[in-house]
Amino acid sequence: MAPDSTLRVGVLGCGTIGAYVLASLASGKVQGALPVIACGRSRGRSIADRLGVEWTSNPEDLLKRDLDVVLECASHDAVETWGESILSCGIDLIPMSLGALVDDGLLQRLQAAARAAGSLLYVPSGGIGGLDALQAAMVGGVDEVTMISRKPPRAWKGIPYVDSMGLDLDNLTQPTLLFEGPARDCVRKFPQNINIAAALSLAGVGFDRTIIRILADPTITYNMHEIRCAGATGQFQILLQNVPDPENPKTTYMACASAVAALRRIRSSYRVGT
Repeated sequence: MAPDSTLRVGVLGCGTIGAYVLASLASGKVQGALPVIACGRSRGRSIADRLGVEWTSNPEDLLKRDLDVVLECASHDAVETWGESILSCGIDLIPMSLGALVDDGLLQRLQAAARAAGSLLYVPSGGIGGLDALQAAMVGGVDEVTMISRKPPRAWKGIPYVDSMGLDLDNLTQPTLLFEGPARDCVRKFPQNINIAAALSLAGVGFDRTIIRILADPTITYNMHEIRCAGATGQFQILLQNVPDPENPKTTYMACASAVAALRRIRSSYRVGT
């Protein structure tokens, strides 16, 4: 896309991230970007109406608009059901529900659709950083990638896997291990809460070799993620302390901002970082 042309954006899903993106686009945080249409459940309509953005509850309507990119922030099902169609229409796709890509067959179909149509499947960083360093390290060879994720106990409420553990999340007094193992298993057990494990896996050594530890930690107020990588180029360690959204502690401000940053990057003729 020419840097002086308008970037026509569709948003699929109008929850915490989708609403933030719409408001950011409407306020001009991505120069030259125009929010054209938003799709979601009825509760998001008031946001779109207030910002003067067309609203629909049918994702198929996105395919009928002259869009350059769709930002998906709805669900794994949305990626599985609509991702291939969006890319096949020549529309770039930025999926925030990255856990869906643990399905190797789906990932391959999306990549094939993008190649065939000349569109772009763009994996955003979400609530973490360091993916540029990891991708550079992969050129030389990476031996180990791990991530330790800590969130306050309330961020893990309503997750069937955690509920099955029988923990009293309201009365934890010390950090409690919820999961340790390959990212592939982690993403399946925490489908809406740990999409960053998918981003890390896709940038590096894959879902089976990326090791994730998850803790409910009553001693912290931030959502914390510690990434470690070791390989032929050396080692690095990154610690992120993310502010959780006050209304949805499962989502961080960093994840919302990452979606806007992805739109800026896809739009720009000047890029920094690998």
